[in-house]
Amino acid sequence: MTRDSFTNSSLDPTHTWIVDGGPNLPSLPNISAPTLVIAADAGYLHAQSLGIPVHVVVGDFDSLGKENLPAQNSELVVEEHPRGKDQSDLALALSFAQRVGAKEIDIISGGGGRLDHLLVSSLLLASQDNIGQKIVTHCGASRVMALTADKVFDLDDVIGSQLTLIALSSGSRISTKGLRWNLSSSDIFPNFSSLGLSNEILSQPIIEVQQGIFLVIVTSRDL
Repeated sequence: MTRDSFTNSSLDPTHTWIVDGGPNLPSLPNISAPTLVIAADAGYLHAQSLGIPVHVVVGDFDSLGKENLPAQNSELVVEEHPRGKDQSDLALALSFAQRVGAKEIDIISGGGGRLDHLLVSSLLLASQDNIGQKIVTHCGASRVMALTADKVFDLDDVIGSQLTLIALSSGSRISTKGLRWNLSSSDIFPNFSSLGLSNEILSQPIIEVQQGIFLVIVTSRDL
């Protein structure tokens, strides 16, 4: 493997993790071990701190000095982008994961840092490029995913957790079962409203989107 090229067969995307950058060190989620780890720029340093072997680094290296990378003969794949790019390092890492065939992606994030970065990183899950994929962001006690009418809410170990629903499009409709305050598809859910804030999961929930796109945030109370 060279630092600038790869073949699809050389990487195993069965369980793909993307370790995001940012100022805060992420915590390790209790999920299946990765077969492929992609670091988004300074996420490489976070992965090293957590003892996670990295297979790929993607970014513009504005936060990660190249002196932190191993020697040229390393098996590490490096995909460097210009600093004047249109996409964030996380968006580029997601694109790389999909190019090598990842179907299920877990993003490991420490959160914190700039508010604009945090917002865009969450909204990326609902973008046209990513909405059809199974992508979950893990940030401390919280997990984030995007739901549409053709996607199933399938997070486990959620009973007793708090749940927040955020509508991202006008005329959104959603129905729920298993929450303290269930929602009906007969009501229009205002986009960007606080209607779905801080609900409680009482039993394994059924969440069905009839129209629109929703961000779903589940926060465990056990951590």
